[in-house]
Amino acid sequence: MLSLQSRTAAGRACCPGRRCVTARAVVADGSVATRPLQLHAGETTIALPFTTEKARELQGEFQKLFQAFGEKQKSTRPKRFDMMEWVHADDKVSLEVFCNPNAHSTAFDAKLLITLVSAGGLRVTTEARLSGVTSDIDNWLQGL
Repeated sequence: MLSLQSRTAAGRACCPGRRCVTARAVVADGSVATRPLQLHAGETTIALPFTTEKARELQGEFQKLFQAFGEKQKSTRPKRFDMMEWVHADDKVSLEVFCNPNAHSTAFDAKLLITLVSAGGLRVTTEARLSGVTSDIDNWLQGL
């Protein structure tokens, strides 16, 4: 089961002044994931169940993206860089993260397009800064 909720700061103390989107997934044995990954995307926080393996995989993709931006800064001639597209899907929820390094001058300016899709067809798409989502992933992994 996946539930997505939008709440104001009054309804949720974890993200004052932001709208929160929360996803809860029921695992095959019926239990609910208890430690969600929270991604801060501007005024919105997306919380979803996540595994350490997937977090490290996404962290690795971000490292490749930062390397591409490093090459871009050093380059004296224009060059096209590969876009980053990462997808995590299970039977209840899917998370898609997309970034085009050609559209941004530096990694600090870069934005990600994040899409969360429920099994029931609900789709939430938002933009977030690469640096902010990278920080969210790093903090989540440090909290293990």
